[in-house]
Amino acid sequence: MFNTFSYLRCTTFFLWLFLVATPALADQQNYPFKMAYRAESGGQVVMVQNNGPALILATVNLDKSVNVKVDHASTIIAVVKPNETLPVATVRADDAAKGYRIAVSYKFAIGDPDAISDPATTYRIPFQDGQAIRIGQVLGGRITTHTGPDSKYAVDFDIPIGTPVLAARKGVVVDIDQGYTEGGNDPRLKANHVLILHEDGTLAVYSHLSANSVKVSFGQAVEAGTLIGYSGNTGYTTGPHLHFAVLTNTRTPDGAAKYVSVPATFVNDAPGKAVKFVQDEELVVNYSGKQRTPAGHTAASLQPALP
Repeated sequence: MFNTFSYLRCTTFFLWLFLVATPALADQQNYPFKMAYRAESGGQVVMVQNNGPALILATVNLDKSVNVKVDHASTIIAVVKPNETLPVATVRADDAAKGYRIAVSYKFAIGDPDAISDPATTYRIPFQDGQAIRIGQVLGGRITTHTGPDSKYAVDFDIPIGTPVLAARKGVVVDIDQGYTEGGNDPRLKANHVLILHEDGTLAVYSHLSANSVKVSFGQAVEAGTLIGYSGNTGYTTGPHLHFAVLTNTRTPDGAAKYVSVPATFVNDAPGKAVKFVQDEELVVNYSGKQRTPAGHTAASLQPALP
């Protein structure tokens, strides 16, 4: 179970003559993207400002205007590079003798909208060597909440609260939420998560982490196997588990963002040996080469199944 809204962010405010605007919402502070303005020729230049390490797909809407003329369409789609400030529109008073106002609403999604997942890439199972895990929801099994495009290829690992969660692939941390404490069968509840950007532009989300348990920081480069936090039961969940998915930030027909999950190939036991997860299967993470078996199961029942 997972809700992508926590890193598909939006806010609305009013731009007044001489620039008086309300601050961004509190949950906007996780990723350093914001609107900025510059006075120019009797008006204001509206700019988008990306101070983080990831490409951003931003949608800016200009509406509810009074005495305003704008040099662009009311909806603006912009790809903003890392550490880039990009002008997107100029707003001026239609009647220079009078004041003006306009509502500026925007949303942004983290990630390159043109990223393509490399099918040859492999992922490690995101837990410590020797950790026993059980597969919950997975494509091909009984699906209860993985019904959207952002979760089609997601995997739910059923594990106890407090289990160390490791990076499945190297990348850069581009979003963190860890302040939520509640979990339950309610889609309105928000989950703690870490979002990691990979070198091919895809993103991995690690969700339902315990409150204040994240051990990495924004902008940090991590390797596969780096401890990123501890599992929990926060957000929309009926039991402790880690929700993992690889995502691309895909454009919709109108140019806005839409997160879509893509297949991920996991390896266990030996490099290049792919694991096909099966719902309700139990297995042990094994990168040491030692034979390990959870209590009550035979070694044969735990061997990875080749695709």
